[in-house]
Amino acid sequence: MRMARYILVRFLMNLLKVQLAFLVLVFVIDGVEQAQFLSPYDLSGFEVLHLIALRMPQFLMKIFPLVLMLASLTTFVGLSRSSELVVMRAAGQSALKILVVPVMATLIIGILATAVVNPLVATTIRRTDALLAEYNVGGQSLVSLGAKGIWLRQGGEDSQFVIQADRTSFNGSILYKVNLFEFTLDGSLSRRIQAESARLDEGEWLMRSGTEWRFDYSEADTVSSARAFEALPLATSLTSQEILEKFASPEAVPIWDLPALIERLNEAGFASQRQRLFLQSELARPLLLVAMVLIGAGFSMRHARFGQTGLMVLIAVFSAFLLYSLTSIAEALGAAYEIPIELAAWGPPIAGILLTMGLLLHLEDG
Repeated sequence: MRMARYILVRFLMNLLKVQLAFLVLVFVIDGVEQAQFLSPYDLSGFEVLHLIALRMPQFLMKIFPLVLMLASLTTFVGLSRSSELVVMRAAGQSALKILVVPVMATLIIGILATAVVNPLVATTIRRTDALLAEYNVGGQSLVSLGAKGIWLRQGGEDSQFVIQADRTSFNGSILYKVNLFEFTLDGSLSRRIQAESARLDEGEWLMRSGTEWRFDYSEADTVSSARAFEALPLATSLTSQEILEKFASPEAVPIWDLPALIERLNEAGFASQRQRLFLQSELARPLLLVAMVLIGAGFSMRHARFGQTGLMVLIAVFSAFLLYSLTSIAEALGAAYEIPIELAAWGPPIAGILLTMGLLLHLEDG
């Protein structure tokens, strides 16, 4: 019990040190990039730092598997160099028994990352997008899904457009049962359009079969004029790719809300492949973290007297990047409907665990 507690403390302390190192690294690199990106806009230093701080959790979440691998590697290289691993094995502890505590701790960390940290990261992503839209950085547009269908907002130099539609086509290029509201910069409604559909072509929405109302506030009473139309073009800077990327981004939705979002997406006519894949990937995250810890341990539990410690560290880092790359490739294939979602999300972590367990068993027998 005392030995298990000792290994756990060493592992968690190394995890904290590596995480802090990456925290500083991410803050410096992303901070410089964001400062350059936001320099043309009239933002204060506090506002820039606020945006940088909000972006950090999502970057740390992405690199956390590598952080865990390096923490595992550091822990077991240290135990090997101090000959503590030799003493543990002489006391009758096998490599698998020694790894039980770090693996169980990693499972708990992975579950907490999925259940608790994921909603926090989603909140910071939504808050970042809202602040960028508030600061009018890059002409931000907002796309969301509500109880009454799809909502889009597009800002321009002279007016703001809000579009509501009941549903959309598979690729987001056609909206059905459209209501469009145009507001002046002072918030007054200047135009309303009702249309049966709206097709997004290059640089414009093409409204079909509808009615247009225009409002004039120059008189004491608001004056409106209405006219029917068969086709009405409306300039826009939105593209179908931008709608698909910004609409219901799975990273910006807490994992607890993803099942309901997937159902609403299916009802609205959107493809929910990205959201379903992200949900399965988040559920498989604990296993991916375990695979990373086993990779770090598998290449560092040899005794230091055998030499080649530096080579084994390089192989461990390469193997971790290889597993991370295979995970990304599998997710890309899953998003493209080339392989089943479950295989894309769960296949690489399980394969990583099995391969590293085989390596550990081989070293134990050898």
